[in-house]
Amino acid sequence: MVEEVFRDPTGFEVILTEKCWTEHIIQRHPEIGQYRDLVIETIKQPDGIYLGKRDPSRRIYLKKYPQVTGIGKWLDLLVFAGNQDRHIATAYFAAYAMRMLGEQIWPSK
Repeated sequence: MVEEVFRDPTGFEVILTEKCWTEHIIQRHPEIGQYRDLVIETIKQPDGIYLGKRDPSRRIYLKKYPQVTGIGKWLDLLVFAGNQDRHIATAYFAAYAMRMLGEQIWPSK
């Protein structure tokens, strides 16, 4: 299984496997298929890193994109990764993400 490792601004390493990308993320969120580079950018240079409100064992990486080709409006890209296994669980665009976000862990307040 091919996997890539990316470091976030806190030094935490996040893993994206090819299996997760093709069999989970793209199947459940096909609109993100052409935006793998934005998913990676969101891990490396997020606007914020949060703990999940419903599941604080997951980190949520948030980055706002002013216009996404083919969608054409401001969207938040959310990338979910486990604190323990460090694997990306999913990624998708959302028009309003704040209701999902728990405690902000980066940048520090």
